[in-house]
Amino acid sequence: MSKAPEKVAFAMELNSKINTLIEWVIENNPNKEHSLHKEAFARVQEEFRKIACGLDAQTLEPEPSEGGAQYVSVTPAPWP
Repeated sequence: MSKAPEKVAFAMELNSKINTLIEWVIENNPNKEHSLHKEAFARVQEEFRKIACGLDAQTLEPEPSEGGAQYVSVTPAPWP
């Protein structure tokens, strides 16, 4: 059986919960001088969509033939 329907259901539920959380943050923002707007959370929503769809950062990088990096280091730098 395919996992696609489960992934779609998960992505839809995650999107719904993120939207609910964003609405709560906007309504309950204690700093009334700096009001928040839903547009300010567009990047957060996009990142969660990528996570929900199973896209990670490496799949979003362009291939070397498309102008992307020839080598991407995934090893963390040593502790100083």
